[in-house]
Amino acid sequence: MRPGVDAKYRYIQSAGALNEAAPELATRKRGGPPPPASRSSAAQSNVAPADLSSSMTLAAGVAPEAQSLSTMPRHERARAFAAMRAEQAGLDPNTHGWRWGLFYVTVEDGQRVLLVARDGTMEEIVGPRRVWSFRKRVQAMAHHVAHPGEFLLVRYRDGRQEHVRGPAHLWFDPRQHLSVGKEDALQIATREAVVVYARDAQGDVKRRVVEGPAMFVPEPGEWLHTFSWHGSRGGDDGYRKVPNALVFQKLWLLPDQMYHDVSDVRTADDALLTIRLMVFFELVDIERMLASTHDPIGDFVNAATSDVVDLLGRHDFASFKRHTEKLNELAAYPQLTARAQQCGYRIDKVVYRGYGAPDSLQEMHDKAIESRTRLALERATLQQAQELEDFTQERSLLRGERHGDCHRGARQKRCGDGPHLVGFHKRQCRLPMAVCLIPCNKPPQRRALAKRARIQTVPKTNFACAL
Repeated sequence: MRPGVDAKYRYIQSAGALNEAAPELATRKRGGPPPPASRSSAAQSNVAPADLSSSMTLAAGVAPEAQSLSTMPRHERARAFAAMRAEQAGLDPNTHGWRWGLFYVTVEDGQRVLLVARDGTMEEIVGPRRVWSFRKRVQAMAHHVAHPGEFLLVRYRDGRQEHVRGPAHLWFDPRQHLSVGKEDALQIATREAVVVYARDAQGDVKRRVVEGPAMFVPEPGEWLHTFSWHGSRGGDDGYRKVPNALVFQKLWLLPDQMYHDVSDVRTADDALLTIRLMVFFELVDIERMLASTHDPIGDFVNAATSDVVDLLGRHDFASFKRHTEKLNELAAYPQLTARAQQCGYRIDKVVYRGYGAPDSLQEMHDKAIESRTRLALERATLQQAQELEDFTQERSLLRGERHGDCHRGARQKRCGDGPHLVGFHKRQCRLPMAVCLIPCNKPPQRRALAKRARIQTVPKTNFACAL
């Protein structure tokens, strides 16, 4: 702890937003290197640290070698720690502006010192000035500075405490001051709020809500409400909610959302499933929330789990897959919506993100899907083959009927004394229509005749043949 600074004035700067990142699933084998650190929500990454020595390296103006203090010499390491402590306490590094003379001391412009006499009296010397210092002791005065967005926490020797909002400065006077420290003001953005507690003149504790935008500097004796809610830590646990994972002081009044996995839910036929949800909600009444619950996220998790268990208990696995759209309706979550209303929240919607199953059930389900897909493809292939065969037979029958009609018509037009009409031959001829000129008493082979014959013009009263 820094000297002169109370731990209750170390604020968690980020708001309690529940925007959670996707968990990084463990892909390494047993005995392999550990996975990289998973991302967590903004609120999780802003839990107040118990040891502030690690945060000293982040102070402005600290030399880069502060991150490797173990490799520095002892005197340089002590100097680095002193510089970090001075920076965090708001000390001005240029406070040694005085020089000794034989009987005089010179205080430079912009500096102050205490001149201590032999009888113990102290005199404050404001530079520029040259004073008689024979048989007197000079004591430097520390200069504390607070910039905009900061404040000085001043404690007096009579028990009083004062918070001086920056920009401001103060010279430490051991006759009056017990300790002086510097703290950051709490920045409250739009649609953010903090809950402040304070004692009134009668000693009663009162509560008020401060909404942004504002730069909050507490009065002496005030403190902020620190919330500790359920949250997900990511990693191998996915979106499983655990207690006290979100620690913050600023409430998020914008519409927010959270992921929630309801694990180990059994259907009516004892299928073990994990239901993945995404809940959208908004804080509408802070006072009702403070009066009715200390962890609304935990209440939401329990209510949503109860609704999902009740819904899946009325369906078997096959029926559940046919009615998954019900999980996207608010009517399926009566306990969740009722509990949210009691806590001062409003549930906007619930999104069903899918389900997970154990490896054995998932393997059986994958095999069933593969078998159904293969059978459907085989059925489509056989159906196309049957349709092609039906088309071929229909065209063959139609072609046979057409050739049969042509053959019967040609025989009916045969002439009694003239040349013979060559009828329809069994094999289909590729030649065009030809005219047969051979008499009836000398019938040659029809194939040889078709090769020699071409379209010739004959009297219509004689004969005609269609090859």
